Order: sequence, then C-alpha cells, then structure tokens
Amino acid sequence: MELQFVKFNPSGNTTVLILDPLPREKYPEIAIKIMSDTYLCAEQVGFLEEADEPGALARLHMMGGEFCGNASRSFAGWLALRGSEEAKPEGFREDEKEVRIQVSGQAGTLTVRVQNQWSDHTCNAEIDMPLPLKILHGRNDQLSEYSIVIYEGITHVILWNKVAAEVYVNIVEDFLEKEGLSTDCFGIMFYDSRTSEMVPVVHVKAVDSLVWESSCGSGTVALASALADRQKESIEHLQVRQPGGDLFVSVDWQDSIRGARLSGDILITAVGTTYID
Repeated sequence: MELQFVKFNPSGNTTVLILDPLPREKYPEIAIKIMSDTYLCAEQVGFLEEADEPGALARLHMMGGEFCGNASRSFAGWLALRGSEEAKPEGFREDEKEVRIQVSGQAGTLTVRVQNQWSDHTCNAEIDMPLPLKILHGRNDQLSEYSIVIYEGITHVILWNKVAAEVYVNIVEDFLEKEGLSTDCFGIMFYDSRTSEMVPVVHVKAVDSLVWESSCGSGTVALASALADRQKESIEHLQVRQPGGDLFVSVDWQDSIRGARLSGDILITAVGTTYID
C-alpha cells in the first residue's frame, strides 16, 4: 500500500499526517507501523478527512480518535502553507491566515491563526483550544498533589513537582479507573513549578501506545487551566519548557475558564510516500 504523508515537528512532538483516504478501522494498525523506527519514526499519526462542518477546510482524525493540540496546529499550518490541493507545501504570502478545522475528540470547529515565517515549510500557529469539561484537584499518598483536567477527547493528570517516572503510569491509570474516569486516552504531565519545565507522557488505548512525548499541546493547556483554576486568575503567555522545545499558552479566567490559546512554531520536515505492507 502506498500512502502520501506529511511529517511535522511541532516543538519536538513529531507528527505524521496521512493524506490518502482510508477506512477508520485501518487507522490504528497503520499508525502503529508508521510510528515505528523502521517506518517514519513519529510520536503520533493523524489522518486527513473531509470536513462536515460549515466553514471548516478539512478534518483531522487522530490515530485513536483522541484530541491533540500540536497535531491540530500542524494540520492547520499545512493547510495554510500548501497553497493548493497538492501535498507539496508552497508557502503563503500574507502575514497571517486564519484557518478553521475539525479535529477528532472535539465537537464543532477550532480556529487557528497561522503566522507567516516567510518560508515554504515553517510557520507559527496559535489555536483556540477546547475548554475543559471539568477540573479536579486533590492529594493522596501515591501521587501527592495532583490536578485532573478532563476534556472531551483526552484526560490529563498534572503531577505537581513530581519527578517523572514510568511507575506513575499504572498508578494513574488505576486511580482514574477507581474514580470512574476514562482511560481510553490520558496523559500525565510532570510539572516543576520552580523551573516551568514539564515532562509529558501519553497513553492511547486504541493503538496500545505509551509515548514520552517531546512536547504535549493539550497537556500544556491542561496545565495552564489547572493553574488558572487554582489561582482564580488568568494566565498570560506562559512559557512551558519541554524536552523537545517550548510552547506558549494563555488562559482567560472570569469566574471560570472562558478561553485558552496555544502557540508555537511548526516545521514541515518531510513530504512523500510511505509503503505499508
């Protein structure tokens, strides 16, 4: 099987977008191969679909039906940069383009502002992120201080000032299940409040993946949302340092979270054909 693809680097969170139409039931097995070192070596995979919402240019469906902020920004950046229906990016010659997209794990459309970097393969993309359905805070003996930020397409657990370790993955999964929360797609964000450094790990059950991501867009917004909820105030352009690069997030607080924006650079690193057995 020959598949056309685009590969992105959004702050290290390498993402492959498959451009050819495929049945959704094929997404997980194709994604597993594409993510492997012997294929395209990516942290995640998304698939191009036609939009079914008015005003949306196209739809991104992630490999496990989850929502991903970095993949959404990359997708919108590609739509702005390509300049045609062809896979090869051609750049755009305005200061900014506003792109509306659909993404799995989120109802409706999302707006992304793509800033021209005057290159055919780089841009900066700021996305209006989905708002949390619920934010919970607590403390226990195993996790110490934690926050749980629940979205339609993913649940993130923030572990405050906890050293990143794989042992917490099973602990968090068991804890979420006991609390009656979904474990289909969840992330753990290990955040050091002294240095503003975050180490993300994300589990997607549909493809049985556990990835220590170089950066996590939705996790970054979950962190800032939890901070805003704890402090009862807005967060403006918080720089969150992650293994693969920095992401910037703002959260509007007015008695509750009313808006969230995520931004960072997008680099298209490869465009081509992959061959799947």
